[in-house]
Amino acid sequence: MKKLMRFATSLALPALVFASTAAPAAVTCEQLAEIAYVTERMRDGGAPLADIMREADRLDTDKRFSATEVADIRETMDNAFKRIRNANEAYLDCRKKEKK
Repeated sequence: MKKLMRFATSLALPALVFASTAAPAAVTCEQLAEIAYVTERMRDGGAPLADIMREADRLDTDKRFSATEVADIRETMDNAFKRIRNANEAYLDCRKKEKK
C-alpha cells in the first residue's frame, strides 16, 4: 500500500504543480523517468500492471494532462513494467523526442 501511495504521489505532485495554470500541464522528461522508476519498484513489489494503470486512468479523468501526455505516461508505465525501457532509457528517449 505504501508503494501505491508513493506512486500516486509521484503522479499527483506534477498535477498539483500545474493545477494553477490555465493550460494543461506538460509532462517533463524528469517526470516520465520518475514514473518509470516508481513503476519498476511497484512491479518488483508485486503490484499488477492493472493497478498501476489505474493511476493513469485517474490522470485522464482529471483532465490536467492532454490525451497525448496521458498516452505517453501510460506507455512509460507499460514499458517500465514489462522491462522494455527502464527509467534512464525513458528519460533519454524523451529528451531525444524533445530535440526533434
